[in-house]
Amino acid sequence: MQQIYGRLTGAADIVSAALLAVVTLLICAQVLVRYALGGSLVWSEELTRLLFVWMVLIAAVSAPPMRVDMLVEVLPPRLRALIRLLGELVVMALTLVLIYGAWGMMDLTQFDTYTALGISLRWLYLALFVAAALWLLRSLDTVGRCVRELRA
Repeated sequence: MQQIYGRLTGAADIVSAALLAVVTLLICAQVLVRYALGGSLVWSEELTRLLFVWMVLIAAVSAPPMRVDMLVEVLPPRLRALIRLLGELVVMALTLVLIYGAWGMMDLTQFDTYTALGISLRWLYLALFVAAALWLLRSLDTVGRCVRELRA
């Protein structure tokens, strides 16, 4: 599982970097067209916003989770693993709530479209759904490590 998570993290970093490059190019194009050519790219602002959301959520897959575990670190190894396991199970439950909510928003906005792009607003909530599913995989990896520590 650790190897799969490592590959997933690497792929998430590559996708995030590519999205950052596209967002940067779109913003530069907006500025160039507006100030140098006196026109406007009507669709570029909506696309930039959508891609930025995707970039941030996908990048968050490889970000280390924030934990304040100063007190947990002083506990014996098995108790520390048990507390981390319980904490990760809470994280997984909340992530499942997030996935459910993202799915509901995708269903709710299925007929809504971006004004200039003309594409479904579901793409915005699909980013949240995909990122939460990837976060769930990360949590599964952490649960596996905690269980191995408990068995040791």
